[in-house]
Amino acid sequence: MRFIKSTLLTAFVCLIPAGNACAESFNERVLAAVASMPVGGGYEVSRNAAQNLCDSVKAESGRLQVQPDVAQPSYCSGATYLVFLKAILPEFNAISSRETRTAVAECLTIRNQPDGVGIWGRWNSNGPCMAKFFADARLGRSFRDHNLARPGDFLKLWWKSPVGRDEAGHSVIFLGLGSTPEGESGLQIWSSNKPLGYGKKVVPLSKISSALFSRCERPENIQNILVLPQRDAFLSDMLKRNATREELDRLVE
Repeated sequence: MRFIKSTLLTAFVCLIPAGNACAESFNERVLAAVASMPVGGGYEVSRNAAQNLCDSVKAESGRLQVQPDVAQPSYCSGATYLVFLKAILPEFNAISSRETRTAVAECLTIRNQPDGVGIWGRWNSNGPCMAKFFADARLGRSFRDHNLARPGDFLKLWWKSPVGRDEAGHSVIFLGLGSTPEGESGLQIWSSNKPLGYGKKVVPLSKISSALFSRCERPENIQNILVLPQRDAFLSDMLKRNATREELDRLVE
């Protein structure tokens, strides 16, 4: 299988040791969350879909409630974010302070924040969204070699070379290597996909310009989101311009 080409993205530096049991168990939780998600429901990027996504995550009295059935029709970044929230619930529930749990839950809710603002705004932004969030919150690491990927890794795909304002991207969860019905090598992924919504598909490698995998290896660091700036200037800026390779390199220096 040929290596996925990438003319722009570089791997994020691993700030946390790889290969530990925590990473494997979290990936397993991601896969369990995927298995529990609805099937279908339609794909739609609209005000209605955005409001339904907001309504699917509730923070009440130090509790975080995630109801994916409410988020239909759906779109890709919302689908992967709901899976992340479901997988991170054990670490969230383990926070001993109710005051801290309440603050973390409020940070994780979705209020249609613009790109780069809050946690949802980071996850939903153009550019290296999940990768930068994981790096800044010390939740994990990112890389671009699909040979290093494990089922349950989060993954941002780009269909053409620009990353930022002019990008065409897709937020997904990696399930493994696969083949299309025509026999072409590809990546098996789960997300909200056009036109059916929640579900699996195989993306041919020939259609992928670049890919960035993100692995949550330190989910216990979820409290770090409380000290992140409210606005990530770099991710917010991806609405107005494209990133350069040098800028992406500097993110991990």
